[in-house]
Amino acid sequence: MINKNLKERKMKLILILILIFICQPIFSQEVNSKMFEKIFEDGKSYTTRLKKGQIESLKKVNPPKDTWLFSKLEEYKRNLESENIIYGHIIMPSVNESFYSFNLFAYDIKKELYYFVAIVSFEILENDVKFNNSFLFTENKTLNDWWNRIFGFYQSDLIKKIPKKYLYKICPPPPFKDK
Repeated sequence: MINKNLKERKMKLILILILIFICQPIFSQEVNSKMFEKIFEDGKSYTTRLKKGQIESLKKVNPPKDTWLFSKLEEYKRNLESENIIYGHIIMPSVNESFYSFNLFAYDIKKELYYFVAIVSFEILENDVKFNNSFLFTENKTLNDWWNRIFGFYQSDLIKKIPKKYLYKICPPPPFKDK
């Protein structure tokens, strides 16, 4: 009787292990190189008009409080040809591991200010990447919040999960001056 119970337990354990190995890819939210490329390409495509200064479609938008102002985008457009503007992109995971974001920033190195940060969020669904949401920041409060998240990301081990080609070479500068 004991021998029979032991055999049944072993069999159940083996079946459970087989199910775990079979189902593991279903539950895993591992992001592969094709997914990173899709996040990058779709994020880049989504932000291209903004980067080129094509902001007219945003003129009549009523943005959430403290996020962005059209006047700041107009200032960016006026300075678009400046050699002082650097652009950077960063792909980073969200707190919820099934979301990743493409972050594009335009920073004036001479004026030491961000013209904008555009974020495009994507949800990882099995082996696919789907657009989730987008955000635009020009204002100090949201830029500071964004930068604190970026700084934390650059200081964490999470950065090792992102291929270098999808990162800005260093942590972007803070949107404030040390006093």
